[in-house]
Amino acid sequence: MTTDDAELTALRENEVRCIRVLAACRRFAVNIGGAAGNYATFAQNEEVLLQSFHDIELAHASSDGRYDQLFAQRCQRAGLTAADVHMLQTRWQALNNDDDLNE
Repeated sequence: MTTDDAELTALRENEVRCIRVLAACRRFAVNIGGAAGNYATFAQNEEVLLQSFHDIELAHASSDGRYDQLFAQRCQRAGLTAADVHMLQTRWQALNNDDDLNE
């Protein structure tokens, strides 16, 4: 699924949605931060959550870093620590690499 710039901008401008999705990702981050780590299996909705997390991350990405602080604040308001964010980023990269290998 590819998200275009207009969709990313609309997502970034919807603070409530961003925080709601990030908060939903928190439980998954805690799960993959546990004993199973990156080998934890996905529950039915977790792959979708991970893609949503990545979309929010992309919506806050810019070459000049102007949305970095906003992303950090939203993660904090959603209860995600910097370690949780890193864990989600790592897991998304692993999932994306697995998808590439399966194509």
